[in-house]
Amino acid sequence: MPPYEALIRAVPLARRSPMVTGFTPQCPWLKLIGFIALAMLLMVVVTLVLVIVVRIITGSPDQLSLSGPLAETPLRLIDESKQTLFLAAILGSLAVAVLAAAAMIYLRPLTDFLWPGRRFNAWDLGVGFLAMGCVSVILFPVYLLMGAEWTPPLFSPIYADWTRPVFVVASVVGLLGAAAAEEVICRGVLLRLSTQLTRHPVVLCLINGLLFSALHLDPDPVAFVARALSGAIWTWAAIRLGGLEFAIGAHLANNLMIALFWQPLSAMEVGRDSDWVELAPEIFVTAIMLVVIERLADGPRDWRPAGSAPRGAA
Repeated sequence: MPPYEALIRAVPLARRSPMVTGFTPQCPWLKLIGFIALAMLLMVVVTLVLVIVVRIITGSPDQLSLSGPLAETPLRLIDESKQTLFLAAILGSLAVAVLAAAAMIYLRPLTDFLWPGRRFNAWDLGVGFLAMGCVSVILFPVYLLMGAEWTPPLFSPIYADWTRPVFVVASVVGLLGAAAAEEVICRGVLLRLSTQLTRHPVVLCLINGLLFSALHLDPDPVAFVARALSGAIWTWAAIRLGGLEFAIGAHLANNLMIALFWQPLSAMEVGRDSDWVELAPEIFVTAIMLVVIERLADGPRDWRPAGSAPRGAA
């Protein structure tokens, strides 16, 4: 079947996704106001708790700034590790606050915003990670040909050898937490709430992609469109696969490949002037991810509820 026809066929199937259906709260606007109020309150609380914890541990929260590149010293990877874990703690705390507020206001189990009606699917997580990791390896030479700067932290002789394994572990843990947090907020809670406005999967992808990009506060229009594409395709993954696992795996692989093999996350520029031609690799990634997602969605799926087990032969 040609790709265009396959996508047309997938749209009505996506309309029946558990991430789109089954969420019809009474008094939706009143509950939305309550959710926003409770989410803001919980986010303030978790932020204050995090500031207190950081102050106790480090003596000053200013030591863990998230803005600007870190000093180029033999121990820079340790500082990068601390910054990554701090970012994960911030995003994770906010995600917990948003998820808890949604569950309390809408009287739904937490999993209803993550993978409704079924168990966690580790296969989707692994496929998302592997697919995005392979695409990143393919694209690295393309970025180099386009003149991008390549400063891979793991290969730099400046940094102390013993800091590299620490940096790898901290990056995996921290970026997994950060990716999961962003997916819970955007492809979990916000996607489910967006179904109160529309249930057309393509429109939901556009809305979620724009919201995801806007939350990064990057004024560069090219970067904005690139992130919107990422947000849209990961929304499509959540809808077609009925959960966040694939998006979390792909999001983690993307950030991890950058942090370990391209350049330190603290050195990534926000607000730089990009050329529109830089969108070409992002469009390629979107197309490849779409193919992988559809192959997964067309394969056998385990929709058994959480806690259920396969029955033995009678």
